[in-house]
Amino acid sequence: MNSVDFFVSKCQTSGLTETKFGICDDPDDSVKTPAYVTTDNSIPWGATVLNHSGKALNFTAVDNCVEIIGDNGAMSSRCDAMLTNDCNLIFIELKDERKKWLPHAIEQLQATIDSFAANNDISRYQVKRAFACNKRHPYFSVSNKELKLRFFQQNHFRLFDQDTITVE
Repeated sequence: MNSVDFFVSKCQTSGLTETKFGICDDPDDSVKTPAYVTTDNSIPWGATVLNHSGKALNFTAVDNCVEIIGDNGAMSSRCDAMLTNDCNLIFIELKDERKKWLPHAIEQLQATIDSFAANNDISRYQVKRAFACNKRHPYFSVSNKELKLRFFQQNHFRLFDQDTITVE
């Protein structure tokens, strides 16, 4: 896999200190646009971030911004965004689908985590989480406990299938 810079300034919004903001990913029809953050709650948020930590967060649009080229020369699958600061590393995949979306979301999160780990020292982050968010299914009636355990055993990232991201 080629070297990837996940901290490209054109893909980042740094120093987010708001206690509540949204992450949005507009429907990509003809033009592929990256995810973005907003405090305007009139726009439907794909995920809500509650920053109770008091520390600034850095948002990075990954999909349609950070170039992850696979060994075959094609663009690799990747999640929509990540949030970071000195102790948090959070990957986020935003969906707006009715059925069978979770496996695809996990596949995109996994590919991004693999690429990030190949290019960065993930051991420096104390909190490592991955969020599969779906506007149509903000909460699950099924626990997905075994799936989450396998994901953690493979990556040492906790997997969440909810649309609220709380940073403590």
